[in-house]
Amino acid sequence: MSATKGWKGNLRIADTEAGLASASNEEYIDSVDTNLDGGLEELYELGSRLPQEINEGNVKMSLSLTKKFVDSTWAGYAGIGQTDMLPPEKYIGLYPFGYGAGNIKIVCRGKFGNHRLGMPQPDYVTESLDFVVQSMSIGTV
Repeated sequence: MSATKGWKGNLRIADTEAGLASASNEEYIDSVDTNLDGGLEELYELGSRLPQEINEGNVKMSLSLTKKFVDSTWAGYAGIGQTDMLPPEKYIGLYPFGYGAGNIKIVCRGKFGNHRLGMPQPDYVTESLDFVVQSMSIGTV
């Protein structure tokens, strides 16, 4: 595979990991950013510029998604409109080179946390979501 410029992939959302195979590709995606913070902490001793130890802390994983607003589906993923306002657990499949046999897939399980609606005067209305990841795996379709 070669490097690619811009979004040429697919993103799917489902209630189960197996459901990603038959889920529709999300449309109007503007950006997808993944973040894995390993929680490493350096321990320095007085007078040293280099760490003496590196300790493991809590791992934090997240995705940030932005798309053009077309309906309220993504708001519902964040719990908006539900009586308890609790977001349901979801699976996100990221396919950087498109959904196809042998292509890379990144599967994340978690919940949508923040939902933002952007309404700039001269541009498209967009919505952004932050997805808190409980588990992440990388493989091939």
